[in-house]
Amino acid sequence: MGPFMRISIPGLGGRLRRARNGTGLSQEAVAERIGVSWMTVHRWERSQRAVPDYLLDKLCDLYDKPLRWFLTLEEGDLEQENGPADGSGKVSDGSGAYNRKAGIGTDAAGRVYRQIADAPSNYIPLIEKVVEDILDGLKANKR
Repeated sequence: MGPFMRISIPGLGGRLRRARNGTGLSQEAVAERIGVSWMTVHRWERSQRAVPDYLLDKLCDLYDKPLRWFLTLEEGDLEQENGPADGSGKVSDGSGAYNRKAGIGTDAAGRVYRQIADAPSNYIPLIEKVVEDILDGLKANKR
């Protein structure tokens, strides 16, 4: 397998959890189907680890969701992602400190995310299309 890109954007963990819950699969079942440990799935859903693009493609197939669904943030996604694991009621500050471990470009990804989050709603379909085209181009280049 050639080089791959790791995807780490705010809200992705919450989206992954929501998609998995929608299928009724456990983290263990998802892990087995895509060839990773259940702890890796858990960390993706808590946004503690970036998701390799080729595995995000497998998750798209498994969850029957288009890639853009995982890359589009909706209200509540960050709360799901950063919600308390211990029932304490405390929520993470959402600073994304884990992104610093994900690799090069996370500062740029954060800036892009903030710009997209502030975009007028009538621009969202265009933004989704552009992001999908960029990701398709990246996939084509690694073949």
